[in-house]
Amino acid sequence: MRFPTLLFALLLPISVWGQNRDIRAAWYVDGNIEKNENRSHTALEAFEQGSSVVYATNEVYLILTQLRMNKTSGVIMDDDRRQTGVNSALLADKVSRVRVEECAVTSHVSNADGITTVGEGTTAIVQKGTVTTNKSGSAGIVAINGSVITDFKTEVNTASNQSPAFLAIDGGKIDIAESFGRCAGQASPLFHSSGDIYATKCRFVSGKWTIGNVENGTLTLVNNDLKAGGISGFLVYSTKDSDVKANLILSKNTMSVAEGPLFLVTNVDDATITVAENNKISLKSNELMSVRSDDWGKKGSNGGHAVFNVEKQSLSGSIDVDSISSLQVNLLKKGKLNGQINAVENRCAQVRVKLAAGSSWTSKGDSYLTSIEFDQPLAKGLKQLKGKHTIYYDPADPANAALEGKEYKTGGGMLRPLK
Repeated sequence: MRFPTLLFALLLPISVWGQNRDIRAAWYVDGNIEKNENRSHTALEAFEQGSSVVYATNEVYLILTQLRMNKTSGVIMDDDRRQTGVNSALLADKVSRVRVEECAVTSHVSNADGITTVGEGTTAIVQKGTVTTNKSGSAGIVAINGSVITDFKTEVNTASNQSPAFLAIDGGKIDIAESFGRCAGQASPLFHSSGDIYATKCRFVSGKWTIGNVENGTLTLVNNDLKAGGISGFLVYSTKDSDVKANLILSKNTMSVAEGPLFLVTNVDDATITVAENNKISLKSNELMSVRSDDWGKKGSNGGHAVFNVEKQSLSGSIDVDSISSLQVNLLKKGKLNGQINAVENRCAQVRVKLAAGSSWTSKGDSYLTSIEFDQPLAKGLKQLKGKHTIYYDPADPANAALEGKEYKTGGGMLRPLK
């Protein structure tokens, strides 16, 4: 990106108070004073505690072109900052609209995000620039409480811990296309959604954490090139002890996972994971999915509960479900699973498998299920089970009524009731 040196004018880095006494900025843009503002080819800086570089509020329409916005100091320790966006380098709220074109937004401060929008009706369009954060707790692009961000061809990099590239909170929405970058720190996923994030044709690397965290929200990834370096490919979870819904949709992506399972599901009551249409997946481990208790939630009731849909996709790896968790595996049209499901008998775990016509499951070892069902007649359904191993089912479970508690030959092994 080119910034014409001769055209830069340095705005004095003095923060000013606006009508919102809790938020201050080097440039405070108030729609109650002027409805439309724009600035280009300027370097702006904020250094005071809690101060943004640019703050757009009260229904202003703001256009920023080829600006350098630097948040250089002013660490803030505020538990509510992720509700207000305070201390972000660029902040918009109260039904404001911001266009950020070919700008460089940089935060050098802990707990200081790059670009943040807050509230219903507040929007931002970010394109062909850079967003960089260098300290912990500093996300790149953040949409909060119903606000909407559209991001296009932007380089987004975060350097430290707990710093996702994209963060949607409380119904915030982010649409991303053709962007790229890296998250280098621990607990720094590329995408963290407790709102709604959609990304397509992006290239990102998470050096030490996941591709995505889904926490009471939706994450949809289509036709991206993504890499994860730690814990798992995706973490579907909740940090709270309350009802949580999570939705993860993957289609036509190329994904590489260096550690742990592709999916780790924990402390969540209602998760749906859908993998469809020819994702190319590289796993260093043989773990496809782990549904279990972990570090989040109340011990003894912090298992995972999920539905796993596979359609027009072949997946390989083991699936494990612990005694306080449950999983419904739906192999839909042209869905293929190659892997063992629960290698050890555990009657407390709820593990159910349903196969549609045109799908198949090759068990790579003996598997233990609560139930198994087929969409087509039993004789045809049994042929969908491949591999020279035994699949055990619970004859007392009502979902297995069609099996009548009997033993059957499958397409290579046996389907057998648990004694």
